[in-house]
Amino acid sequence: MKTQTKLFLIPTLALSIAACSGEKEETSPSTPLAEQSLEFEIYDSLVVDHLGNLALMDISPDGQSYLLRDQNTDTLLLANAAGEILHQYKLSGEGPNQYKENLYGKSKFLNNEEFLTPTTGGVYRYNSQGILQKKYEPGFSPRAQIIITGADNLIIHDDEIYLNLPGRGSDEFGPHGIAYQEKSNHIEVLNLESEEFSPEIKFPSTSKFSSTEKAYKFYSTYPTFSIADDSLYITYRHEPKIFAYPLADLSTLGSTKFIPIKNFVENEPKSDQVDDNINISELYAGTINKIIAMENQHFIIDYLSGLTGAEYDEAVDKAGGDMDKQWDELGKVNQGGLVIFDGTALSNPITKPALLGQLDKYVSKEEIWFSLNFSAAENDYSVIYKTRLVQK
Repeated sequence: MKTQTKLFLIPTLALSIAACSGEKEETSPSTPLAEQSLEFEIYDSLVVDHLGNLALMDISPDGQSYLLRDQNTDTLLLANAAGEILHQYKLSGEGPNQYKENLYGKSKFLNNEEFLTPTTGGVYRYNSQGILQKKYEPGFSPRAQIIITGADNLIIHDDEIYLNLPGRGSDEFGPHGIAYQEKSNHIEVLNLESEEFSPEIKFPSTSKFSSTEKAYKFYSTYPTFSIADDSLYITYRHEPKIFAYPLADLSTLGSTKFIPIKNFVENEPKSDQVDDNINISELYAGTINKIIAMENQHFIIDYLSGLTGAEYDEAVDKAGGDMDKQWDELGKVNQGGLVIFDGTALSNPITKPALLGQLDKYVSKEEIWFSLNFSAAENDYSVIYKTRLVQK
């Protein structure tokens, strides 16, 4: 694996100062989480000789292969730990080896030689040469209202594949509304031996989305989930709660934890009927974009606190009809970031160097991978940064 020397200029200076002034005192483990100052520290990188917008999808179980996706061209690359491209392929298309449906999240390694790709038509299984081995079809027509190609919508745990793959029963109760809130399931479990999909996890009674009086729209209930310690943790886009289920019995809610995000905006419907008209300002409610289950039932949470209707209107007015400026103005007031949640309290937003873009892969506190922030650097090669979580 290649390391960029320029990344170590500032840390080297810091080490020199520490040598003169003594060791920096570490924050006591007893320091309340809300008082801790955390940052993602870059200490290594994967440099790939490829000009494009690369994101890391997964690392093989043996740690020797890296599955990457060029987000500009929808091309997949398989690289080794030295950054050498072993294979490069285009798997979306009309060919017999390609998937024709929409990509629906990151591909993940099944083993050292195969990976799985989630789509809106099912799961495709490829070998490391990019040759299709099998397609797993869910037995219903998946219907995705929101497609986030970089989402972790497929998680492999033991012999089971856990998926955010919506659409089961949609002919009966649609994509949103009271009937959807009462009857829908939000996780599909694929057993590779039987090749069967099983629906799991309805809205729990502790979720506002179980309401029979308020009809929420589809963009409010988009789920994100994570698995650790034999539990599945799920949250919904416009609700600051984490719901935990034991993998041994996904029909039983284990716990509900409220995420105490300051000024989290929740736009509530006023009736039991869904208004199919979309007010753009409603999309700017507070959002839980990602959760990552860490060690000791801690979580990394990626969130935005959201805007009230008045804040949204003010930001739009400042833009004066300029769409590019409008995004900037909305971004200035829609606060958020990456934080640690211990089940009770939140840390301050974790500081990250300007070079870091999206959090692509979490392995442990000592190995967290980020893609490049292209607005901060222009290279004729691609870099994926390896970081660790440290006290400032």
